[in-house]
Amino acid sequence: MKKKLFIICCCFFVVCHFPLFAQNNRGYGRIIDNAGILSDGWKTVLEDLMEDIAVKYNFNLIILTEESIGFADPIDYSWDFLDANGLDGDTWDGCLFLQSTELRDYAFTASGRGDKILNDAAYDKLENEVVALLRKDDYSGAYEVFIRTWEKFLILESKGRSYNFLHEPKSHAAILVAVWILALIISSIVLYGLKAQMNTALPKTEADAYITPGSMALTRQLDNFLYSTVTKVKQSSSSSSSSGGRRSGGGRSSRSGRY
Repeated sequence: MKKKLFIICCCFFVVCHFPLFAQNNRGYGRIIDNAGILSDGWKTVLEDLMEDIAVKYNFNLIILTEESIGFADPIDYSWDFLDANGLDGDTWDGCLFLQSTELRDYAFTASGRGDKILNDAAYDKLENEVVALLRKDDYSGAYEVFIRTWEKFLILESKGRSYNFLHEPKSHAAILVAVWILALIISSIVLYGLKAQMNTALPKTEADAYITPGSMALTRQLDNFLYSTVTKVKQSSSSSSSSGGRRSGGGRSSRSGRY
């Protein structure tokens, strides 16, 4: 009887102190929809996708929705949530997506390996695609894009690569245009050199050859300045402005904003 009571107490302790892990082992609990945004069907679909990523790449994704976070900063709120669940940057590899509907705040907080994977280019990619759907109030679509974009990052990581601008289709077109312009410049230089070699006439730098000796006499000399040049130098200012929205520390980095 005492042994059974001990086992029950241990189970109760684990469930109470590690609710996220206890549920994640079954593929549930990765979405904490406190704002009541998702239907049960969508929640199941998204949780299955997140569970697949956890199994394949040993990487955890969490979606947290709140109606309001009060006056809290979205980044601080995200870090407090992770700390409360024991998900620190040294032991937990993952990313938390926070959405607060009252003021339309959002934050992405990457931890552990996620902090290394989510470089500036990856952050821009994730933020641009997810926020575009949030602004359309397509929340389920935004969550799915969040998951699938992370899957792309993790596939690159498994190949020893990281996401950069070269993975964007627009970048491929920009590279082709740049190569075409470079080829045009090189060909122009080559043609100019060949043309210069064909020109054997030497230009005259003085008018002596066209003047009859003694036929020209100057009676008055004037210095008229026809052109002037003004150079302006911008003075550096002691004050500078910077845009916030991203913080890092303790094996975690976050970016937040409003949609």
